[in-house]
Amino acid sequence: SVVNIYGHGDYWIVRSRAISIQGRYNATEWGIDGQSATRAIAIGGRFMRGHTLIIEAMDGQMTWDGDAILQDFPSSFEAEGIISASYHELEEPIDKIETHRPIHGVDLDLPHGVRVTVNRWAKHLDVLIAMRPQRGGQDGHCGNLNFNATDDTLESISARMNLRVSAQDSLFPVDSLDTAEVTEKSIADCAPEIREKAQAECEQKQVSGDGEAASESFIEACVY
Repeated sequence: SVVNIYGHGDYWIVRSRAISIQGRYNATEWGIDGQSATRAIAIGGRFMRGHTLIIEAMDGQMTWDGDAILQDFPSSFEAEGIISASYHELEEPIDKIETHRPIHGVDLDLPHGVRVTVNRWAKHLDVLIAMRPQRGGQDGHCGNLNFNATDDTLESISARMNLRVSAQDSLFPVDSLDTAEVTEKSIADCAPEIREKAQAECEQKQVSGDGEAASESFIEACVY
């Protein structure tokens, strides 16, 4: 697993010379044993020309340099040459397990060909980032994008950089109050009867329209 889903606090999702994307991970009432959820993301760095965009879950807000934006649903926001943002209903969620509707989606077109899709839920975000490998390299929870997945494990990334965002590098205006170090658990810690039930549910939900079953790797991720 690249990300310790139990870690709380502010972490680097993507860090390069020009691009800074940070995630705030905290527990919610729906988490199990302290599991984290992405509560907010912050986007800044040189490619944003000194500006900062913050997107929080539905119990928060979206801001541009501290000012609230995209307050209506649907709505849009633009800063010429920097950002084009559309807040609207999406047909499909990033996390296919989500069944709640409507899907509050944010589509971002940013400099350097960076495109970000965010699903805003009551207490968490699902985030999808599409970008090219950056000149000079990059790293973070999304890995180093060198097309070698074997060096994007949590252990490998942690050996290359400190994934926690320092106070001086933080794009968030207020420090996270939840920085707990929670012991990571594996699927081996799950009781057999619970694991069997989860696997059956995941297999049932993910059968495609033509009757083809989901891949083994998808089922394992769903169960976990």
